[in-house]
Amino acid sequence: MSEKHRAPPAPAEVRRREVIISVGGVLVAAVLIGVAHYAGDPLWVRQHLRPTAGSDVAIWQVQTTFLSVGFAGLAIAAQLFAEAPLAIGASRGRVLAYIGAGWFVGVGLAANIVMALEAIWLPSATGVVVAFAWFVATAVLLLVSTSRLTRLFGQPSRLDEVVRSSLVETLSDRLDLMAHRYAGATKGLDELLSPDSIVRTSPESVSTLEVPVPDAGRVVKGIRAKVVRQAIASLGIPARHRRSDVRSNAEEYVPPRIVLDVYPGERTRLGDTAFRVITASPVEAATAGRIVRLLQSSIELEPPGAVTPYEETEHEIATLKDAIGTNLRSGALATAERALDVLGHVVRGVWVAQSDHIELSRKESSIRGSGLSRSLREVEQDVVLSPQVAHVLIDAATVRALEAPATGSSEYVDECLRSFTRQWSDILRQGGPEFDGMPRRIVTRIRDLAVKSPAADEPDLLRSHGVWAMVELVKLALDAERPEDATVAADELRRLFAVDEEGSARTEVRAGLLVLSAWLRYLADTKDHRYPADPGLETTLLPDGSWRDIFAARDVIDRGTPFSRWDSWETESRVTGSTEVSRLPGFLDRAQLSALLGASGALPDAADDETASEYERLLRLIPDATHATGAEEGHLKQRLEEEIGEWDAGEPERLARQPLSSARIEALAVGLRRVLDERERLLDALSDRPEAQGAADESEQILGMNFRVARHYFVDAGVSHSVDDIESLARMIASAFTEAEDRQLVTALAAAEGTRLDPSASSLPAVVEILRAEAEHFVLLTAHDGLGEAVRGYPAAFTEELDRVRLIETGAIEEGAILFDRRTTLRCHRGPEQRDGLSPVEGTSLALGVHDDVRDLDGSQVRVELGERFSVWPGEAPRVFRLERGR
Repeated sequence: MSEKHRAPPAPAEVRRREVIISVGGVLVAAVLIGVAHYAGDPLWVRQHLRPTAGSDVAIWQVQTTFLSVGFAGLAIAAQLFAEAPLAIGASRGRVLAYIGAGWFVGVGLAANIVMALEAIWLPSATGVVVAFAWFVATAVLLLVSTSRLTRLFGQPSRLDEVVRSSLVETLSDRLDLMAHRYAGATKGLDELLSPDSIVRTSPESVSTLEVPVPDAGRVVKGIRAKVVRQAIASLGIPARHRRSDVRSNAEEYVPPRIVLDVYPGERTRLGDTAFRVITASPVEAATAGRIVRLLQSSIELEPPGAVTPYEETEHEIATLKDAIGTNLRSGALATAERALDVLGHVVRGVWVAQSDHIELSRKESSIRGSGLSRSLREVEQDVVLSPQVAHVLIDAATVRALEAPATGSSEYVDECLRSFTRQWSDILRQGGPEFDGMPRRIVTRIRDLAVKSPAADEPDLLRSHGVWAMVELVKLALDAERPEDATVAADELRRLFAVDEEGSARTEVRAGLLVLSAWLRYLADTKDHRYPADPGLETTLLPDGSWRDIFAARDVIDRGTPFSRWDSWETESRVTGSTEVSRLPGFLDRAQLSALLGASGALPDAADDETASEYERLLRLIPDATHATGAEEGHLKQRLEEEIGEWDAGEPERLARQPLSSARIEALAVGLRRVLDERERLLDALSDRPEAQGAADESEQILGMNFRVARHYFVDAGVSHSVDDIESLARMIASAFTEAEDRQLVTALAAAEGTRLDPSASSLPAVVEILRAEAEHFVLLTAHDGLGEAVRGYPAAFTEELDRVRLIETGAIEEGAILFDRRTTLRCHRGPEQRDGLSPVEGTSLALGVHDDVRDLDGSQVRVELGERFSVWPGEAPRVFRLERGR
């Protein structure tokens, strides 16, 4: 925005300054005229500025007239506020500030007060001079305000600039406040949750459990990391009891991944997914139910009636959106274009402002920006009103897309391109014959954007995202059962090979064709009604090129594609809360194999595990895909077998060159110690009493874990796992032992004699007296939903005393709470297991061993074993109180 058209800010401190200056001026003027009235006028005033009789009253009258004229002008301006785009609350104040209305009103009223004082109570020649000075100030401010108001309404472009700047500033302030309010709402979650981009490309992620939001229509306040950690622990390898002389079988461990799909400050909607749990195999029904309950309980909600910043924004610009719709329907397209331009610039300005000033992750920024873009989506629903309206909305989307790369935000580029996909889908599904030319117009616009990116600093941003927007058009045409339009979009997608002179988009195009070819195969195999059964379309979507080109395209897909969420196409009709294995990656493999069979060239060397695994996967598909081995199939099969054979032959030598890293094993031990130190464990509240254990049978006192993980966790060379993965492994182990210990302790507490307390129990007063005297010695165990739900309905005197006891949340309790005296109720002893191959982890009660003895698998895994000597038995005088859930 140019400095010439930039409107000055009008924050609350500016208004306070206006009031302070006006009031200060009145006080100074009152002192001057008071002194002149009682002490007499100065000599130079009597000689040169002596007024005529009644002049003070005349000035007062003229001043009042000027003030009335100014107020009438403001009233006229207020009538214009009923028209868009000024019918926006934030813009009204900015317009008034721009014309200086606040100064005019403040000085004018202050002048009237001064003139009233002088004319009625403190007449003097000096008073007349002071009153005339105030009159001149009022007249000057009236002239300035009137001239600015006239220029403003005489130049719509300047008016639009004022409206845009006011809305951007107001909405950015709201987002700032929201960011500060919810700054700690996801504290501790970063280490637990997986980025969406990693999950989308993970070859180990084959099963997805979708967790629905717990309550629709509520604003998310925060996510409790403790409960999410408990859910992750439910997916890990459990720590089990065993005899000290028995070694358990090693289980294979593939870390689960959890993705968060709702963020603090957002309103939940019916059918929304809150979390996605990605695992290597389907989760058992009982475990899935527990995970859903835990993750839903981790979401804290604002009280009913809370309003999000986006909903406040909707109130601000509702009239602007209504004006766009009204003008589009009435045929006033020029006015609609103007209001649409204002709305688009507001969305862009706020998106850029929040990325500059708010500390948000890319995912959060995308979601919050999408909330702002919702207003544009609602306006674009009118695209099927007429071809003329469609032209207006397509042109507006083109302008926004051309300006998008300058923001440097790939998420904003995606939002701008989604305008085309929404318009495309609406026209195909709802448009009549008069819209026959619109689909080709949309395809051409996206093609031009992909080829002729205007941003010199981001030349590939629109190109890459535009290619995948074109992919989305083909898919949406198939959804609408319009195969002829799908063919149009597919032809333009292939034509990018010819118009892309630099060739930088060709790999992206091949990747898009590969995804679409896989999608067609999926529709055919599942007998979906959207399958077009068009051999010509199948041929168009089959990527060409050399073997290296095809593998390069697959690499693009595996790294994560921009714009298109092709991996969610399969789950769009899935019931939320269900667990299903994704089949689309398998069809992607088949599409890749078909493309390879139609290509030739040199096969990339199998230089790493990922490439060798990909070759093995394709090799297994050849008989299934062809049912016979012809010349092309035979050649490809031979080359794949040769590359896999060379890789397998060198495997022992590679493994010998990659011994287990003692530094990484030590990193796991350090991570275990750190995680256990950070957590509040029930065992920490009890005293360790080895001398009281007596003749307990040591063979029954072992908690242990024995599992296999990928060798890359513990090697330094090659493709090794990061420090974050080692930390994740440490958290899984710590959670397993903590939960196993807690469950054994809770079982012992349940077996001990105790008192049952409900809100009406007669023993409550006695318990209150005990807590008043000994609260520091008591521990209260609750579920992860906290104390509030467990003590709901209990007397205030009891709950106040509970605030003084030590509170521990544990997953070993599903509901209710247990209150006990930690001094006399339980006794325990723990320590590292003492056995060959295990070393104590300093500062913990665990023993750790990492063993390179997994001989039945190809050396790609190692075995991790841990053991803890753990015993618990009743104390000499148990005092246990069991709280029922309040009703």
